[in-house]
Amino acid sequence: MSSKVSNEQLEMVRRWASYGVDLNGIQKNLAAECGVHMTYMEVRFLLLDHGIEIARPQAKPAEAPAAAAQPEKPAQPAEAPAEAPAAAGPTAAVKPTVTLDELQLPGTLLSGKCSFPSGTNGSWQIDTMGRFGWTELNGTPTPVELQAFEFELRQILSRM
Repeated sequence: MSSKVSNEQLEMVRRWASYGVDLNGIQKNLAAECGVHMTYMEVRFLLLDHGIEIARPQAKPAEAPAAAAQPEKPAQPAEAPAEAPAAAGPTAAVKPTVTLDELQLPGTLLSGKCSFPSGTNGSWQIDTMGRFGWTELNGTPTPVELQAFEFELRQILSRM
């Protein structure tokens, strides 16, 4: 199996492994840069035969929890009062206008309207099961606008 790879290519594999490139990435790099096509298992045996270990990047584990924590925030509105002081408010450039309906829509706990700076607007609702949803949304708000909407809605809910 290792006869498919020259000493120069083996050094390239060692370098990729030292950068933390996984087996799949090494397999793709061998094909793209060296013209050597190997199966996943052959690449695995190549590393084992030559004692090559894939390095674990030091920076990624510290960044991963922070990146994973942000997507969870929108799904947990019950934690809004605890998180609201730590969250930074939206800038004026992306601050949406969020309102509550005086009369809630049938079948909802809360409903309201929102206008985004990009021109997108629509109605939102939280049903009796606690699920959030958009109705009559014309356009697509940017991810930054959605974060600003979430912040504004949390501020409104914390005053209730």
